[in-house]
Amino acid sequence: MRRRGTSGGRGGGASTPTKDGASNAGDGVTRGPSDGRWSTLALVLVVVVFAALGRLGRHAAGALATLGPTYASSRYDDGGRLVTPEELRRHDGIQEPTLWLAILGEVFDVTKGERHYGFGGGYAGFVAKDGTRAFHTGHFDTAEGLTPDVSGLPDSALLALREWADFYARDYARVGRLAPGHYHDERGEPTDARVRFDAAVERARSDKAKAKASDERFPACRARWSQRTGGEVWCDEDAGYPRKELTHVGGKPRVRCACFPDEGFSDARLLYPGCASNARRCAT
Repeated sequence: MRRRGTSGGRGGGASTPTKDGASNAGDGVTRGPSDGRWSTLALVLVVVVFAALGRLGRHAAGALATLGPTYASSRYDDGGRLVTPEELRRHDGIQEPTLWLAILGEVFDVTKGERHYGFGGGYAGFVAKDGTRAFHTGHFDTAEGLTPDVSGLPDSALLALREWADFYARDYARVGRLAPGHYHDERGEPTDARVRFDAAVERARSDKAKAKASDERFPACRARWSQRTGGEVWCDEDAGYPRKELTHVGGKPRVRCACFPDEGFSDARLLYPGCASNARRCAT
């Protein structure tokens, strides 16, 4: 009796291997050798990509380190573009069609403001040079006034100059650092003059913040003056006692009448002459 073959019936068919070794049996999926090769290749690619990114990051960090702390921390970092004084002088709208000026050793392209900075404009004197001091003094029509040297100016004036530079940074394209110059050496690093300037600006900002905090904590006195009775200052009962408060803001003394909650006084909180420590009204 001949034996029948053992080929499966319904649901029991034999699997047929494909060229890559995968089985097509039933409804399951068996991964063949090529799937393993693709997984390995993907893993290798991931490793290569991460290694490349690591090298790129180290290269960028090294490049940044070569710029030094001044470049890395500069709020106007331009990647190290240096402008020589000779190059700045050429950008006067005549030798070169563009208009450049410098403030605090920072060079800006002000060509779009040609109406103000071009020939005959009100600020034409600032072009092609660093005339930082004149931004405070207003003496921009003389060589003595148009100088980068700000020696002798109070901290508050230097803070105002910093704010002028901030204005140009917001409204005009920055070209780079003037080097060598009063504020940067030939490598673009800050000079002693720039270090002193930055320190003065920080003092001025600190003084300004302290003064604001004092104004909020100790309200100003009420005051009035008449030709017949003279001046008078006073504090409401819930405000305290009037004192002449002496502070410094931006390197300059500031005097104001403020209301303090206690009857104490000191060298910085003076009694008004002839006024008792517990008085709420004082003649001035």
